[in-house]
Amino acid sequence: MGRLRAWLKQKVSDPLLALLTRGLSPQDLSLAVVVSLGLGINPIIGSTTVFCLVAGRLFRLNHLVMQTVNHLAYPLQFLLLVPFVRLGEMVTGAEALPLSPSLLIEEFQKSFWGFVAKFGMAYVHGLLGWVLVVPVTCFGLYFLLTRLFRRLCTAPSPSP
Repeated sequence: MGRLRAWLKQKVSDPLLALLTRGLSPQDLSLAVVVSLGLGINPIIGSTTVFCLVAGRLFRLNHLVMQTVNHLAYPLQFLLLVPFVRLGEMVTGAEALPLSPSLLIEEFQKSFWGFVAKFGMAYVHGLLGWVLVVPVTCFGLYFLLTRLFRRLCTAPSPSP
C-alpha cells in the first residue's frame, strides 16, 4: 500500500498541485478558492460554472483552481440549499414551504410554470440566506486558507 501511495503522490498529486498553484501566491490561491466556493454553493442550481467564469475573469483569478473547487463544492450546494431557503424564510417571516424531493419532482412534472409559481419564492429566500451567510464565512475562510497555504508553501519537502 505504501508503494501505491508514493506512486500516486509522485505521479498524480504532486503534478496536479504544481499545476494548480503555479505562479500563485498564497493570497491569490486563497482568494480563488474562497470566491469559487462561495459562488459554488449558491442556491441557483446550474449557475455556478458561469458565475465562476465571470468572477475569475473580472478579478483575474486562476480558472483551473476556481472550476476545480466549484465542481468539488457541487454536493455542498445541494446540502445547503434547504438551510439557505429556511434562513431566508425565517428572516422574511415567510411560511415554510414543504421542500421534499418527491414533492418537488411531482410539481415539476405536472407543470413547469406551476412549479415556478409555487416555488419561485424559495429561490428568493435561498438567495437571501446565501447572501447573509456566505460573505462573512468566506471572509474568515480567506484568512484561514492564506495562513494554511503560507505554511504549506514554506514547509520543507520530505526527503525520499
